[in-house]
Amino acid sequence: MAGQYSHKHFFRQVPHNQIASYFDAKGIDLGVDFTGLIEKQVDSLFVAFTGLPEEQQTSIEAEFQDIHAMACEGGVAALIDEAVFHEDDAFVESISAIVGLHAKVMWAFLEKPRFWQGATLFLHADNVSGSFWKKRNDFPPVPPDVEDGAIQALANSISAFFHNTEGRGRNCKVEPYRRHNKEYFFAYPEDFGLSAVEWVSNALKNRARHPAFEIIFVYCESEGSLDIYAPKNTKAVPELQKIFARTILNLDSLKDGTIDKRVYDLDPLGDAEFKFQVEPESGIDQIVVTQLRLTLKHGSKRRITLEADTKNNPQAVYDLLEKLNPPAYFITQTRVKVTFEPGNGKRARTRTFNITYPNSCALGYDGDDLKIRKMLEKSGIEPQH
Repeated sequence: MAGQYSHKHFFRQVPHNQIASYFDAKGIDLGVDFTGLIEKQVDSLFVAFTGLPEEQQTSIEAEFQDIHAMACEGGVAALIDEAVFHEDDAFVESISAIVGLHAKVMWAFLEKPRFWQGATLFLHADNVSGSFWKKRNDFPPVPPDVEDGAIQALANSISAFFHNTEGRGRNCKVEPYRRHNKEYFFAYPEDFGLSAVEWVSNALKNRARHPAFEIIFVYCESEGSLDIYAPKNTKAVPELQKIFARTILNLDSLKDGTIDKRVYDLDPLGDAEFKFQVEPESGIDQIVVTQLRLTLKHGSKRRITLEADTKNNPQAVYDLLEKLNPPAYFITQTRVKVTFEPGNGKRARTRTFNITYPNSCALGYDGDDLKIRKMLEKSGIEPQH
């Protein structure tokens, strides 16, 4: 993630020639001589920007925050995925030659705007915790229908379901995107009306509005799997599965109650000698278990959580486990830190995540997270299809 946004931090991270191009494209003259502006010295730029009319500044702030949020490894990877889908081979070469995440992302925003929407949605989906996804992996390998008629049918069915059962969802829009071998469907049904206190010019006013809530479908034909992200709407997931099957897969019926019943086998991680199976092409350099949660076999709801400083001793958790010598236990949660090999003079990337029995994992399904999942599967930890 790119961290918290601030105007000055953003102006320091984005090259001034790109900021100048941004305002030129909007026809806005800030009255700043960008040719004489020293990089990292942004006070005059900050003063000029905050002096813009309020409505204009608010609109630009929103775009700057979107650009800032995309300025991370995951954001660049999502942009590249969109470029690959659109068969823009030159994009990868061009963005790779640009130094700095903010510079890469601002360049894409200015020069390749058609990739922007899909990439931001992919990054958002990647950042959803694995525990929020509800998965079925028993679908027949049916190709999805992504024509306009099917997409509208999905939107209409979602709208009708929520409107008839809860009185909301009067309108709904669905946006489909393809990424690798998966089809993403981002649905936005209309939520209940609400009012909020907002600043309008220099007055504080109470405004009524109808926000949208979000549902994400991710379908993989080769796996026969459907993942659904429906926060605060988990009870609706079975019906959403049926709606998807009917409108996108053209299946007349879908049996009830089948969910992903695969479980993570965490017990091997209790052995200090356990070796993760790493493929050289994954770029994974080191894997360290930083936390173990033990659930005792005898007694009711008795747990022990072991955590130790592994900075100088990667085996610190296991040394603590051996020292405590607890009674018989199952391992029901682990925290793992994966370090990737540094490249091109960059700092090594790290990814820390939890796996919780039976089937909760905070990893996504793309980029570095997908590499880690493949490593876990090869090591006998990740449930196999």
